[in-house]
Amino acid sequence: MAGPRKPISKTARDIFVNRDGPIDTIERIVAGLGNANSTVLVFHGPGGQGKTALCRYMAERLSSAAKIGERIKPRVAELDLHGHDKSDPDRLLARIRDGFVRAGVDCPAFDLAFAIAWEAYRPTEHFPKLEKMWLAKTREYIGDGSIVSVKAISELLVEGVGAFLPLRPLIKHGADWVMDHAKSKWLHRTREYLDELYSDGELKKPHELSDLMLWMLAQDLNDHLSQHTEDRFVLLVDEYEGVFDQGGAGKRWEENRFDQSMRQVVAETNGLLAVFFSRERLPWENDPDWQTDLQGCHHSLEGLQDSDAENWLTKAGVTDTALRAAMIDGARESLHKDALAYPLLLELQIEHWRAIKKRNDPPKPKDFTVDDPDFSARCRKILGRLLRDYGEAWEYTLKRLCVANRFDKTAFDHVIDTFGTGLAKDAFDRLAELSFVSADEIGFLMLHRAIRDVLRSSLKTDRRRETVTVLLTHYETRATPPSLKQIDETHSLALFEAVALRQQLGAEGFVSWLSRVVEPFRVVARVRTGEIIWRNASVFIEENLGKNHLDTAASYTHLAYNINEQGRYTEAETLLHKALEIRKRLSNEDPLSMAESYNNLAQNLDAQGRHTDAEPLYRKALDINVAKSGENNRYTATSYNNLAYNLKKQGRYAAAEPLYCKALKICKQVLGESHSDTAGSYNNLASNLDAMGRYTEATPLYRKALEICKRILGENTPDTAGSYNNLATNLDALGRHADAEPLHRKALEICMQVRGEEHRETAETYNNLAYNLYKQGHYAKAEQLLRKAVKAMESSVGPQHPRSMTLRRCLDAFLANRGGNPGT
Repeated sequence: MAGPRKPISKTARDIFVNRDGPIDTIERIVAGLGNANSTVLVFHGPGGQGKTALCRYMAERLSSAAKIGERIKPRVAELDLHGHDKSDPDRLLARIRDGFVRAGVDCPAFDLAFAIAWEAYRPTEHFPKLEKMWLAKTREYIGDGSIVSVKAISELLVEGVGAFLPLRPLIKHGADWVMDHAKSKWLHRTREYLDELYSDGELKKPHELSDLMLWMLAQDLNDHLSQHTEDRFVLLVDEYEGVFDQGGAGKRWEENRFDQSMRQVVAETNGLLAVFFSRERLPWENDPDWQTDLQGCHHSLEGLQDSDAENWLTKAGVTDTALRAAMIDGARESLHKDALAYPLLLELQIEHWRAIKKRNDPPKPKDFTVDDPDFSARCRKILGRLLRDYGEAWEYTLKRLCVANRFDKTAFDHVIDTFGTGLAKDAFDRLAELSFVSADEIGFLMLHRAIRDVLRSSLKTDRRRETVTVLLTHYETRATPPSLKQIDETHSLALFEAVALRQQLGAEGFVSWLSRVVEPFRVVARVRTGEIIWRNASVFIEENLGKNHLDTAASYTHLAYNINEQGRYTEAETLLHKALEIRKRLSNEDPLSMAESYNNLAQNLDAQGRHTDAEPLYRKALDINVAKSGENNRYTATSYNNLAYNLKKQGRYAAAEPLYCKALKICKQVLGESHSDTAGSYNNLASNLDAMGRYTEATPLYRKALEICKRILGENTPDTAGSYNNLATNLDALGRHADAEPLHRKALEICMQVRGEEHRETAETYNNLAYNLYKQGHYAKAEQLLRKAVKAMESSVGPQHPRSMTLRRCLDAFLANRGGNPGT
């Protein structure tokens, strides 16, 4: 076991060796920035060239500058992507926003758009804490100033601005959302672009809101510039290649939502210089819209000249001339004397020099000599020397951890326990002090990519696979919640790490594995997480298995599902067509998957209201299932049911009836009377009979479905509540309101238990019972329940959702008929 060590000095990491060329270039462009244009700079080069040091130095230099040139005051935001999760574009945008807020820029439009959009499409996820948020959920976000609840804000808005639409979706949270009184004046001035959140008086779709957030940030920046004419904006983005898989290679950049948003904020913001530090050239130059603007904007950032390297070593305390020469030679890219020195390798040489001195062993030039001509081998030798300084336990532990992209204390402890590395668990805090390790704000560490690659390459295949498998199991376990209600961001982070590890084991079987581990996130509608995961997976599978593979088609299908659930139907349709074409070409391998693709595409068209376009696809799926599986097969029953549903949506109830009957017959024969699919078939046929006004014929079918649900699922399940509701609604249609009432109440009781007060299904059940009581003449009770229905629906899907607005209109009409006060 390695003995106790003093904290590792950060001197080498903090020393910046002046790079006059890049510094002069950045300051020259800042000084020349106009207030109606934006500019892009890109400094690119291999890892270890000092891009991060340059980025940090420029952030400090520009932030502390009173002015650049004669008149320009820079407002600097830094987005450091080292060690941070780059998979969630919304959170990355929030970090850009935080950077400008720290630079003294208010972002009220972005804050409102972000809050409203988050409530619309990520309601089950924890809202991120934004610095000095204009509208906030807790008092401590905005200090001890004058605060008013959103309820009071709504009254203020009625008096001052009128019924201000963007705050309506947030009012449902009551006093949890707070705002400074003084900020209300801002609403008058900026309402014109906040109105962009709405279309025809209704909140735009979730994906449209997401696309608007960066536009809103640009409006905030432009608004600031209009009032502070000497200010200019500088956005420094480090390790931008991390936004793209494999450093932006291939076509991944074309579908990267964060990169698309970054382009938008650069294009929309006046007086902005965006400086990217990356291993790769910025892929925007492949876009015809950006090619001209990016000419001359790329600058290769190479290693250090000998004079700069000498300066660095001197500042670090290396006074011996011969030692400095040996350290510089060893840190060169190659054996050639004119080769530049890599800053990363120079940092490792300095750490090795300190370790030797700590042993009271005088350093000698031979301790830093590297004879290998190959760069990777040179890096491996220098790193090996340093790891030996730390001791075998450190070296062994780091070689196990290097297979992970990021790791925290829990994973660190697991590696030590599983492999018996001999390292003390309290050594985790010292890891972050190493020059080649970076830490994020939530406690995850990441090895410098060049060091990580060297360590991975030193692992034998069997040992690497063993380590990946152990950490994969660890993160997969952490990604699995004890219950669906407990899913939070810790599970999402663990899922992303598990996915990255599983990809190292190869593409074979990856899709089926991912389908299983991501299922809890699908069930609780974490469709943004699902989209990110499956977009990455589809590219990974396509690159490794090719475009003509069933797993590629499956990955497109999963991605389409998550996009479809966000209302982006046409985007999902394109992916479903691609999946279908692949399965057509491979129909001999798996014909039933082709039937699944026809069905998925048809359902997408149904969601777009294109029922006549969907019908022939449902029929093709049915023909394949009948031909390949026969009539008496559950998948054939599903196809009959799907086609029947499509015909019902077209109002062709008579044509749908025999198909529903066939589906029910197959389910009874193949699955028996005690199966949920059979209960569903009873319910579907009954619903179609209801649509034709044949309520009496539908009643026994609803009763049969309810009987099966109670028997196989139990009383307290959503499906059983639905069956109670369906039967009750049928009895209401027959005028048997007294018989229906206890069934409505039972459905409500179950929904309250399994869904909670603020859920869409609970709201619908309140509404159904209210209608039943109204028909029985119990008006006061009906009004009470209808109010609860409106409140529950607005809490679930927001006040601007069509269903919320429909229930509100029902309440207003009810009150108007009774002489009440509509809208109260």
